[in-house]
Amino acid sequence: MTSIQLPANLDLGGAAALAVQLLEARGSELALDASGVQRLTGIGLEVLIAAQKQWRSDGCAFSVSGWTDPVLQTLQTLGAVPAYLSEGG
Repeated sequence: MTSIQLPANLDLGGAAALAVQLLEARGSELALDASGVQRLTGIGLEVLIAAQKQWRSDGCAFSVSGWTDPVLQTLQTLGAVPAYLSEGG
């Protein structure tokens, strides 16, 4: 299983860097740690949703854990459900 610590700022720059890491991890089970995320923007969420869909399509486990309260509030504002970003979501 591959584990990736999400960047503190999951904005355009953070999302671009994460996308590179995700491409390198494709084909393996993936666990993302969101405990250090302080800022999440729409583009960051889009990258996470796209990755979740790709991993599901590939038949590989995918999960995001450790959401902080401020980021959970942002997810709610953006209309996202954290559980969706876990395996089977």
